[in-house]
Amino acid sequence: MSKSHGAFYKNTVWQYGLQIVKYLLPLITLPYLTRVLEPDGYAFYAYVVSFMTFAQVFIDFGFNLSGTKRIAKAHSVDEENQVVGAVTEARLVLCVLAGFAIMTIASFLPITKGNLHYVFLAFVAVCGKGLVPDFLFQGHEDMGPITTRFFVSKSMSTIFTFVFVHSMDDIMWIPVLDIVSNGVALACSFAAAKKKFGTTIRLVSLHSALSELKTSGLYCFSNMAASVFTGFTTLLIGVVVTDTVQIGYWSLSMTAVTAVQALYSPIVNSLYPHMVNTGDYRFVRNLSLLAVPVVLIGTVTFCCLSKLIMLLLGGESYLAGSWVLVWVSPLLFFSFFGMLFGWPVLGAVGKVADVTRSTVLSAVFCIAALLSVSLAGIADLRVICVIRCVTEAILFGLRSWYALPVLKEEKTISD
Repeated sequence: MSKSHGAFYKNTVWQYGLQIVKYLLPLITLPYLTRVLEPDGYAFYAYVVSFMTFAQVFIDFGFNLSGTKRIAKAHSVDEENQVVGAVTEARLVLCVLAGFAIMTIASFLPITKGNLHYVFLAFVAVCGKGLVPDFLFQGHEDMGPITTRFFVSKSMSTIFTFVFVHSMDDIMWIPVLDIVSNGVALACSFAAAKKKFGTTIRLVSLHSALSELKTSGLYCFSNMAASVFTGFTTLLIGVVVTDTVQIGYWSLSMTAVTAVQALYSPIVNSLYPHMVNTGDYRFVRNLSLLAVPVVLIGTVTFCCLSKLIMLLLGGESYLAGSWVLVWVSPLLFFSFFGMLFGWPVLGAVGKVADVTRSTVLSAVFCIAALLSVSLAGIADLRVICVIRCVTEAILFGLRSWYALPVLKEEKTISD
């Protein structure tokens, strides 16, 4: 093991700690919420969570990628503070714009228009989460403080969920607790950043904030297109699938898929700043070869345990929907390598256009296919599962093709 990769391994461990906390605590409350909210209430809750994915990606605006890269290449604390200030101001502007859009759209969607107060509070929680400067810690390859603050804040909301939420009548407590939790996380993050890096939010001109938006625009466009894979699919299901139980099956299945994909994120998130700093793509090539059997075995295992997973997450009332997990399981294999060859490889060498192109082409296929089957009247869950998997396969294929010349390079860093 090369000592030169020490920062990557350390950061990956902290990232896994973060992901464990991030998904273990919600999984503790998930079986509870599926029961106390019952299928109809849980379908609404899960739908709003998916709906907020669009807002989260928009508010982030690619800053967790462009900001990470700028911090990694910054030469002084003053330069870092200017980046943090510009990103924070830009995100506040985006929160206002996204708020108007989200509430307008929600007022027309059948599943949300009857409870706009919940949607608004859920959006406020998303804004609090979006303002956390994760990119700063990513750029320093030091995710320890982020993991610690998330554990503290999310533990609070988890405990109080059991205290305050006992039925559908108490559902408003869920976004309120998220707002408090994200507020604590925001405060803890900036306190840790000041202590470790001397970070302060330096106010910048509106022009500088807008310039930051322009810099991150391509990153954002790519991420917004990527959110189509889950967000647009979920929105369409809410329109064409009238059975709320079926919506619940899909939402719970995608929760399980997302939990597995969370195991990929620590590697991808740690590899991106590491490749920006080192450019050791032989390391990435070796890592991807080692991952093939591991990801393949994991995908097959996920498929085989579909009934048990559905039973544990949702209870017996969701057991009949375990087939959805089987049908979407192939995307777990494709998504790992699509993520690995995306920002950590193509993005780190400046091929942002290739990352975006692969994402957009996949998204276009996804939208066209979903709209086509909807217009043809055949948009049931099985067809949607197939489209979702094929979309991920296309993304994987395109990024593999674009990344091949980079992965062939023999550049390495000294041990």
